[in-house]
Amino acid sequence: MGQCCCSPCKRLLPSSVIEFSGSTAAEAIMNEESLLENNIPQVHSINPEMSAPSIRVANDLGNEVKGYGLALTDVSVEQETCYWEWRVRTGGNPTVTVMVGVSNRRNSKFYEILASSSVPPEQHGTKFMCTASDLKDGDVIGIVVQQSELPMIQLYVSGEIEDGLQVTRFRGTVYPSIYLPQKGSNNDVSATFLYREEQYVHGPPGPQFHPLIAERSLM
Repeated sequence: MGQCCCSPCKRLLPSSVIEFSGSTAAEAIMNEESLLENNIPQVHSINPEMSAPSIRVANDLGNEVKGYGLALTDVSVEQETCYWEWRVRTGGNPTVTVMVGVSNRRNSKFYEILASSSVPPEQHGTKFMCTASDLKDGDVIGIVVQQSELPMIQLYVSGEIEDGLQVTRFRGTVYPSIYLPQKGSNNDVSATFLYREEQYVHGPPGPQFHPLIAERSLM
């Protein structure tokens, strides 16, 4: 389970756009703003090679995931601040519990080793994730990430901030991720990765939280 804390999130949601120092940071911000202004399309998807073998991509766009276990996307979190959403379908279950946040890069060997270990499946690569419980069909989880000062992640459920659903001090290169539970024999629980503004159901809590941009686009 992720390191979820119950401290106030005022540092996560500043009242004004966060200021950064240094020419490198300034250039990155200028490039990011230029990309957003020019509406360069970003196309991201679930990465099967980094996801658990029990996970499958469920649509042609590559952004819907079914099955159970850990699923990672193909875009790393490189921006100082960003936002994305997951829309959850319960597959006929009244409610479901999922874990969302970020995870470091994974591969097939990682899952092979853990499959033969005593580590519970829900702890496979979910250190930087939090549990969202009692989700109803169609509920949307918003994820806000801030990497300046103290790296933090804050979860929103159906547009409302969830106190206590925060992750602090994540490290390394990380990717948006979700952990789906094993529910019944059909495993029909699914989630859709929403990463562009026109896809958002609720949208970010402030204008400083931009959509995800691939690393190559920031160069």
